[in-house]
Amino acid sequence: MNTIFKTVARDLSLTERTKQQLEDLIVSQKLQPGERLPAEGDMAKMLGVSRTVVREAIRSLEARGLVESRTGSGIYVRPLDHQIVQEPIGLLLRSASLSVEDILEVREMLDVRISALAAERAEPEDIRAMEESIEVLSRLKLSAAEYAEADMAFHSRLAAAARNPLFLILNNSIAEAMLQVRLRVFSVDSSWAIERAVLHHSKILSCIKAHDSGGACREMEEDLNNSRDMLKRAAQSLRGSFAVRVPGA
Repeated sequence: MNTIFKTVARDLSLTERTKQQLEDLIVSQKLQPGERLPAEGDMAKMLGVSRTVVREAIRSLEARGLVESRTGSGIYVRPLDHQIVQEPIGLLLRSASLSVEDILEVREMLDVRISALAAERAEPEDIRAMEESIEVLSRLKLSAAEYAEADMAFHSRLAAAARNPLFLILNNSIAEAMLQVRLRVFSVDSSWAIERAVLHHSKILSCIKAHDSGGACREMEEDLNNSRDMLKRAAQSLRGSFAVRVPGA
């Protein structure tokens, strides 16, 4: 492992340069997800900096979600997945810096295009997975968590079917950040939430099976309009327990 580390240049901030080198090693996967970093003292010697500099650089990387500290074990490289994007979005939602309308506008751009591409590119396993998520939604006496999981699973598999990894990352980031909103909507009117999700997901999937890109776009637009209606119905309940602004409610 020693050969991948280079002595840090001292003309600018050592902490920044140390952080940048470690970040480059993670992004290039020279440091693999799940790999434990060398001990702080060992890394300081390899990089030619103090332990304090290494500690500050690691703290910065941990704050960005690139590494994680495991008590009694060490510092490990985290996978580069949607959680790196999801966590800041979740914080913005909780602080009310983003409104539900902000999220829905982004979803319109993403989900409508995703639906069109999925109609062109979906494989049989994608269709089976979407069918399974609709079957789960159709079951009686779903819990709030089961409803949210099945709803998210449909949209996640739809994004995967578009065969563009960035769509999947963005979709999952937004979907999971909105988890608490989905749960609140379910608590306000569970039967209506399930009924509408099954209806719109089934229509979208029918278009995908038929390779009808235009139809898939239209049905996704209807699904997003339905999401607006559901969120407005839940707006009063959302206030005071979850910091999300719902314009016009």
